[in-house]
Amino acid sequence: MSTTEILSKYKKEIKTIELQSVINKNQTLSIKGLCGNLNVVIPLSVSQNDSYSHCFILADKEKALVYYSNLCNFLKNEKVYFFPYSFIAPYDDELINNANVVMRTEVIQALIEKNKEKIYIVTYPEGLFEKFPEEKTQKEKRSSIKIKEKLDSGEFLKTLNKNSFNRVDFVTEPGEYAVRGNIIDVFSFSYKKPIRIELDGNEVERLRLFGVNSQLTEDDVKSVNIVSNEEINEKKSEYVSLLRFMKKDWVIWGDEISLSANIIGEKYKQAKLIFEEIKNKSKVVISHPPEKKFLKKTSFLSEIKGFRFVDFGKNKPKKNLKELNFNSSPQPKFNKNLSLLVEDLKSHQENNYSINISFQSEEQSTRLSSYFDSIGFVLNYRKIISKLSEGFVDHESKAVYYTDHEIFNRYFKHSNIPKVPKKQKNAIKDRSELKTGDYVVHIDHGIGRFVGLEKMQTKDSEHEVLRIVYKNNDVVFINVNSLHKIAKYSNSGATPTLNSLNNQEWIKKKRKIKTKIVDIANDLIQLYLKRREVKGFSFDKDSYLQIELESSFIYQDTPDQIKTTEDVKKDMEGSFPMDRLVCGDVGFGKTEIAIRAAFKAVCSNKQVLILVPTTILAYQHYKTFQKRLANFPVCVDYLSRFRSNKEKTKIIDDLKVGKTDIIIGTHSVLSKKIQFKNLGLLIVDEEQKFGVALKEKIKKQKLNLDCLTLTATPIPRTLHFSLIGVRDISIIRTAPTNRQPVHTEVLTFDENEIRDVIKNEMSRFGQVFFVHNRVENIYEIANIIQKLVPNAKVAVAHGQQKGDLLEKTILDFVDGRFDVLVSTNIIESGLDIPNANTIIINQAHMFGLSDLHQMRGRVGRSNRKAFCRLLVPKLNNLNIDAKKRLFALEEFSNLGDGLNIALKDLDIRGAGNLLGGEQSGFINDLGFETYNKILDEALSEVDLPKQNKTIKEFVVGNCLVDLEERAFIPKNYVTNSDERLKMYGFIEKKSKEGLFDEIESVFKDRFGLIPEELSSLIDVMKIKNIASLLGVDKIIVKKSQVSFVFFKNDQNLKNKQNAVLFFLNTLNKTGHKTDIKEKKGQLSIIIKTIRSIKETLIFLKKTKKNTQ
Repeated sequence: MSTTEILSKYKKEIKTIELQSVINKNQTLSIKGLCGNLNVVIPLSVSQNDSYSHCFILADKEKALVYYSNLCNFLKNEKVYFFPYSFIAPYDDELINNANVVMRTEVIQALIEKNKEKIYIVTYPEGLFEKFPEEKTQKEKRSSIKIKEKLDSGEFLKTLNKNSFNRVDFVTEPGEYAVRGNIIDVFSFSYKKPIRIELDGNEVERLRLFGVNSQLTEDDVKSVNIVSNEEINEKKSEYVSLLRFMKKDWVIWGDEISLSANIIGEKYKQAKLIFEEIKNKSKVVISHPPEKKFLKKTSFLSEIKGFRFVDFGKNKPKKNLKELNFNSSPQPKFNKNLSLLVEDLKSHQENNYSINISFQSEEQSTRLSSYFDSIGFVLNYRKIISKLSEGFVDHESKAVYYTDHEIFNRYFKHSNIPKVPKKQKNAIKDRSELKTGDYVVHIDHGIGRFVGLEKMQTKDSEHEVLRIVYKNNDVVFINVNSLHKIAKYSNSGATPTLNSLNNQEWIKKKRKIKTKIVDIANDLIQLYLKRREVKGFSFDKDSYLQIELESSFIYQDTPDQIKTTEDVKKDMEGSFPMDRLVCGDVGFGKTEIAIRAAFKAVCSNKQVLILVPTTILAYQHYKTFQKRLANFPVCVDYLSRFRSNKEKTKIIDDLKVGKTDIIIGTHSVLSKKIQFKNLGLLIVDEEQKFGVALKEKIKKQKLNLDCLTLTATPIPRTLHFSLIGVRDISIIRTAPTNRQPVHTEVLTFDENEIRDVIKNEMSRFGQVFFVHNRVENIYEIANIIQKLVPNAKVAVAHGQQKGDLLEKTILDFVDGRFDVLVSTNIIESGLDIPNANTIIINQAHMFGLSDLHQMRGRVGRSNRKAFCRLLVPKLNNLNIDAKKRLFALEEFSNLGDGLNIALKDLDIRGAGNLLGGEQSGFINDLGFETYNKILDEALSEVDLPKQNKTIKEFVVGNCLVDLEERAFIPKNYVTNSDERLKMYGFIEKKSKEGLFDEIESVFKDRFGLIPEELSSLIDVMKIKNIASLLGVDKIIVKKSQVSFVFFKNDQNLKNKQNAVLFFLNTLNKTGHKTDIKEKKGQLSIIIKTIRSIKETLIFLKKTKKNTQ
């Protein structure tokens, strides 16, 4: 059964037809008794029988968003709009939400179009309270563009400038435009995505909507309307409410309309007060008094009378209002008790009710049906794979509609929340992207400084090159088709020493480091390989208990969580010991994966050790595991300094005899005193907090132990081992349901600011963390806060307190007995308090980036907006690295930025020895990217037993191409030099993957038709790819001939000889005239019958074909 079938069924019901009749007579009425999603089904069933458009006014924004999501779920192919409020506070232009302005403009444009198609609008009192410029102004200011119509680009750009659009290189936000040759990109306020206009002379050739992040086409359209932000730009126009844009035949559905009217009234009073305050205090003239810009309560009530109106709220209707009652009840609360569900369904089945159950996924459907089968319960029910948000029982039509998330008491994710995409900062790209002035490392010449792109003119041709300056102002020019030879120097803030081109210093350094890396790598890798050789314990397949545990998780699993859970269980069921890294941002569900893995181990009669960095986190995990496993026969305990000696002795004895299944503790649990009866799984949480030695110690002790490592910000060694295939990695990128990013701001220490921040959080009944990492004066700070906010209850927590006092303080804070917790950074690891949504970090410049990110992760763990304030002395007094850290945290505040933070941290402070505990300064000498390249080469040389060659081989086989023809990105095609350099990097990366079609489509999409020079460059990259596979080291296409050059190399001499022989055999068969020359360890095969890039590519393709 589908949502469409539900509507089809209900539109034929007598009550629906009766309701439709009253609406058609233009009568106002009230309907009562709509429970669950029946309050969506009935209005939509009515709308299926008429030609009217419908507007739904909900009592608040949250309800409106949920209702909008439900409408989108039922109306797959119809136009549903959300009409929000664009301000955070009246007259605060700086806090205008551009995304909301876009959604408002989109609705008004749809109303002005006056198309005959039916539309649905969802709004709330604040959205209606803010007026909009009248229709006449809208039409005057709008630019309509259609395919094949004329467009004077000069006049169009003048109009954009006049309407306050900003010219940028690439559009990322509403109100911006960019010009590149025959392409104009505009982000109009009338669409959620920017528009790409492709011109052929003065005619519009193509119109497209494209993605902000990818800058690539997502949809083709035939016409567009370019609209500016009228609400800010238009001073003289009359402003009218949303209702005035609607025709009188609209149907308005109101949820508690008197409450909406009161909210509008209160907002208007607030706007008047703010207006008077600004008028009296400042000299700024506000052109829009409240009566012009905002809707009054009386105006709202009188405007709504002109429409067909239905009150479907839960309050009592007004007297003399026609009333229609439905007999329905909400879905009962089963609280995961499936036996209660079975009894309820049996009762309904006996009373001839039709039973329908809505599932969010096939997985949940299978889980429930397997439970019914296991207890022998036969139920005749219809399955709905759809996202009904609330179940209901309709007693009139004798139908039950239940939802799986309410049965299992899970959190429901509304998937249709309206969004306008914003540009996301991509740290991984930013790390490797070159900018003028950056230090770079050339694999052959060492560290130099990149000073820009230049055109180089030779006798017969022109090339674009990168100019790199070395010691004594020596210069190396790198052709754009040889970008694989250079990498950005990423390391700590210290300025590197430039290498000289006149000595062997760089070559010696490279050789020395490579030898050292091979030695270190051998030892560690042999340990990992031993673990692969050892036969591990194969855990049992999932039992019904495992299914029940996973079903009872209160949130809907994200796709990444589902995949990671499957991977972990597959590893556990495998024959060799698991070694998996789970990398996911703070609060992304790593603990739930650990719980499932631990329970699976216990079901196979194995014990589980969970290693955590702090006593607080040990206790937090103990509580979490206990709560999740309360209904299962599992014994969970924890060891920390919070426990008395008597308790510790009992726990150690219980572990030895196998009474305790899961033990959680800090590194003290690794002591020799503690012995397990049958340990099968080690889980390391917050992996970045433990040293290499500690983690390897336990793995050496027990080679056949399954290991699961959890982290938000992995250390470089862990990350690199995972990426090269020595360890398995799972990354959880998907944010949890309805989670919002934490608003992060750097502030100087100011008592008034601190007071306001704490008061704001307390005004919404939230709690505040105040982090001060100095125990000696932490109580003074607590006293200052108490004086600033006298009505706040302030507590202090730090690591030097007695265990029972610290535990009690934390628990009291969790229970809401304190408003502010002043603590050291002991709260950083894993403390989960959903009601704490503001964190103030004092002397933030003293913390590392990973620490700051972990502490910020303590807030924003619910669906409420959270704030992080980083307090520092004057910014001018901070060193460069501290500033970089603080600004990086401010910049990367989106959900899932943990990995980006880890990479940025690597950039700022560099990294130690990736393969061990030593800090040998290798990375300082080479830069991170080049260190990785040499590390990859070294790893490919490590001696591994043939049967255990689990490490991916890294063989750098890049052929150089020297040519006369013009092969580059022309400056008039991509005008911005930084973007041009970025696109060279893009070509290099995609060429390695052989994705040449993608390169061409991206350039065509973003910049227009591909010019000849770029086409030649793409051919050169194709040549490099094929030639590298064939063992060619260099190709020279000059003077109407081509030379294939092979370098003598002792390491793979046999391969080179085979490659040369194969080439000669191919040439003999094809009849090409050739010369062979040998000089200084180089063998050149010269072909005079091949004269260009195109001919060289055709020849190489044929040669490659012969090898297959």
